Amino acid sequence: MPSDYVKDLVDHKQRVAGYMQIVANELFKRATVHDNSKFSPEEFDMYEATFSELQAYTYGSQKYKETVKKLGPAWSHHCQVNDHHPEYFKDGVRGMNLIQLVEMLCDWLAASERGQTDVLQSLAINKKKFHIDDQLFEVLKNTVKEIAPGKLPDKDPLV
Repeated sequence: MPSDYVKDLVDHKQRVAGYMQIVANELFKRATVHDNSKFSPEEFDMYEATFSELQAYTYGSQKYKETVKKLGPAWSHHCQVNDHHPEYFKDGVRGMNLIQLVEMLCDWLAASERGQTDVLQSLAINKKKFHIDDQLFEVLKNTVKEIAPGKLPDKDPLV
């Protein structure tokens, strides 16, 4: 017969696994619907019209920002219906939960793979843009190292 300690330990592990499964399910659900609003009538035509221009400019550059402004209502709609964007929240990143932050980071990581800006540059730009504090910034970088080894340089050029 197992001791009270073993019973408690097994119970605890099962509870932790249950909560982790909830998180995993939510992340999976988000992955399947990520950016689906870009197919909507409110967004599709404007995104398609500016696609090549957005791809041509470096993320965070003046030309990139000007192109995003051309998206106008499409960009506004996108931020209003997608809570993985800090702009969705009145308080920005501070209003987000951990699951939304994970989707945001995965979005930034994937975007950096198709653009001219590496993920570390994107993180630095977004740190400033969204007023991300140093501690969360380090957590985001550590997470990139864990989920996408090799995406960050060995020596951090921002230090």
